[in-house]
Amino acid sequence: MMVVIAMLAFVLSHVFIARSGLKALLVRRIGSPGYLAVYSLLSFLLLAWVIAALITAERVQLWPTPPWSYGFAAVLSLAGLLLFMVGALSPNPLSVSFRKSGYDPQRPGVLGWLKHPIIWGLTLWAVAHIPANGDWPSLVLFAGSAAFGLLGIWATDRRMRRKLGEHAWVALKPGSGHMNGPAWQGMLLGLLLWIGLLLAHPYLFAADPLAILLALIG
Repeated sequence: MMVVIAMLAFVLSHVFIARSGLKALLVRRIGSPGYLAVYSLLSFLLLAWVIAALITAERVQLWPTPPWSYGFAAVLSLAGLLLFMVGALSPNPLSVSFRKSGYDPQRPGVLGWLKHPIIWGLTLWAVAHIPANGDWPSLVLFAGSAAFGLLGIWATDRRMRRKLGEHAWVALKPGSGHMNGPAWQGMLLGLLLWIGLLLAHPYLFAADPLAILLALIG
């Protein structure tokens, strides 16, 4: 039950901030960098609450963990973290982003392929963990996060199109995608983050996917 409450708090906090005037108020008061710092800290604390509740929750097995799910989780979570870090370093006025300025629609970098790399990265991370965590309440976290990510992509497009207006939306529509400096830097940082999380996984989440993967390969 606590996992459901924590997950609802995580989702509703993001919905409330996006739908209310709180974001605009905070940006006026403390600026965009200050708002991003507060928003990121809130998201981190609420996600930590969800994970802590999940670790201590009673499990109800829904399906047995298939051996292939560990490799699936490793590969897809790597893709998700690469996208997240590339998105974090790429200027993007059209989606969730840490950088709004410096965007050139004629030279959009990875945004020419994917307008929402941060949200897609988090969604892939969630999907990666579903097959290997076939229990309640793990499904609340991972399937819920994946559904929230997909809904967020649709909602962000809709909100930004309405906010910018049709003319500005079309003018900011990305051109052809390409790899640029922020994309390569994000790829490197995403890889390092993936390696770090694999090594820290048993200490943070009480599971050692790296050891399981090595045992299956061996």
